[in-house]
Amino acid sequence: MPRRTSEKDREKVVKDETTRQAVISRALKIASAQGLAGLTIGRLARDLKMSKSGLFAHFRSKEALELATIERAREVFANEVLLPAEDGPEGIERVWHLCDRWLQQVEEQTFPGSYFFTGAIFLCARESGTVADTIRTATREWFVVLKRAVEQAQDQKEIEQEAGAEQTAIGLNGLLLGAQWGHLLGNDDSLKEARASVLRKLHSVATKKTPPRAFKSVRAFRSYLKDRDN
Repeated sequence: MPRRTSEKDREKVVKDETTRQAVISRALKIASAQGLAGLTIGRLARDLKMSKSGLFAHFRSKEALELATIERAREVFANEVLLPAEDGPEGIERVWHLCDRWLQQVEEQTFPGSYFFTGAIFLCARESGTVADTIRTATREWFVVLKRAVEQAQDQKEIEQEAGAEQTAIGLNGLLLGAQWGHLLGNDDSLKEARASVLRKLHSVATKKTPPRAFKSVRAFRSYLKDRDN
């Protein structure tokens, strides 16, 4: 007969999980700014005022810590960018909101630095192993969602069929990455300019279903979407 779980055992499980989540949260902040190379058991133990052995008991290896950190980053990105955009209507509106939310998470320093996921993919693109594979998978998730949004906009007759979905998504993603680089280099207007560039790109591939006046400015486009949805 299995032993019944005592209240003390349950409290320990809760405490262990709370500690684990605190470690991952701190690890994400470090990795966002300095990359996974900046993560060490020793540093985290010092930052969290834990013993190395106590922290090691939660992860057992640096790779396990890195994978847990990447998974947390994926969850944060999904909650900040993917899920809010996908809650809205399909079509050109969803494409816009995905790009807008992506820029917003840079503005709000959701990840304090450029590592997740912009820097990570450059470091790991040609690497092998579980960590590199997980980073590539997470990066592809974003691109797949963006490309699918373009395809859905084509199905809705809001983006021209002749505009390749993959090439359109690559172009939009390039504008976002360029804006982040400019932001990191101190260009305070890069994110604002990126939104205007995204709008111009959408205008260039949009069908006549969206009136030209909607593309006059970012403000005009947002007003058009708001009026359309009401």
